Amino acid sequence: MAYPVWSVNGVMVNGPSFITGDIQVSNPSGVGGLEIPSSIGGLEDLPGKSTMKPFLEKAITDTRKEAAFGLAMLEKNQPALFFQTFLTSDRVQHFLWRYCDSSDPTYPGRNDIEDGLEKFFKVIDSIVGNYLEKLDEDDILLIMSDHGHGMRCTHCFNFNEYLRRKGYLQESSSGKRFSKKVVIEILKNKVLKFMNDNNFEDYISKVAKLVPNAKELKRGTYLADFSNSMAYAPDFAGTNPGGGVCINRNQVENYEKFRADLMREMSELTYEDQPVFRWIRPREQLYKGSYIDRYPDILYEMVPQLGTGFSLHTDIFTVNPTHKKISGGHKKYGVFLNIGPGDWDVTEKECKITNIHETLLSLFSLKSGHENRIPFLSRRN
Repeated sequence: MAYPVWSVNGVMVNGPSFITGDIQVSNPSGVGGLEIPSSIGGLEDLPGKSTMKPFLEKAITDTRKEAAFGLAMLEKNQPALFFQTFLTSDRVQHFLWRYCDSSDPTYPGRNDIEDGLEKFFKVIDSIVGNYLEKLDEDDILLIMSDHGHGMRCTHCFNFNEYLRRKGYLQESSSGKRFSKKVVIEILKNKVLKFMNDNNFEDYISKVAKLVPNAKELKRGTYLADFSNSMAYAPDFAGTNPGGGVCINRNQVENYEKFRADLMREMSELTYEDQPVFRWIRPREQLYKGSYIDRYPDILYEMVPQLGTGFSLHTDIFTVNPTHKKISGGHKKYGVFLNIGPGDWDVTEKECKITNIHETLLSLFSLKSGHENRIPFLSRRN
């Protein structure tokens, strides 16, 4: 979201994340002769089982270099507001989780990186200490994450297959006695299961690069006809317990009735003798504003062992074939710490990543443009 950089009253240094591109600097004089670490931004190739340890060691090295650069930038520029983002904390948890968590069903047993996450966060802890040493007595240090982390879902609820069986989702091959697309989808599911069952997870991404239209194949969009379907599950939040369902108003007679009926049907679903969904809500109960139509019509959260799957012509519930490769997943509760002079109140209900703008403005005694927003951090009287 901060790339490409833009002109600020200060300096921005950033690199691309998930896309190709070079590191950019908005104001080169703000960097001077400091060396910018090459690891800023960018998502490198996925590590495999045999390269997990060097991946961890490189993540630690990169993090230390980036922290040293950040501390040098802080000292050089002495800004009123300074921030630094570390992406490595996200990456190591995505890939190392099952090697460090003995409760993970794919935990391989004792291994040489089983203390990898603890080792990494000790480095982060030391970096926080280095920043504290640089701060003046009136400075405020905020530490936050945009999400939490934990074991990624081990199984999938193939939502679009469920909707297809209900007659709510249409296929582009509907009406054909034989469909090459259906055969491809069935083969894809069997190949993924075979690779998971035989510990070939390192080859999944390599095989995917050789397949034409791999992204469409993964999401099932090449087979589903979303525009002529009554309802479908979009790739709204990836393979996570949270997600949504889109409804085409022009394909249903009564929108509100259809949505209410579908939510009721969803609430009756069970997995291992428990409800599939922790909660199901119309989007209007969770969000408001002029862009609400960008959200799916129905939003939900499933039990943590389930993530939204997008495969068709398979079982409703299947093993998550990518769990062994990416065993750590995002969680809705993150981290927030504040260190500064005096006493502080944190309004937990308002403590959200979307509320940091109002909070920062209040710390600088500036007025917010959102009258209904309450800063989550404030000084006690």
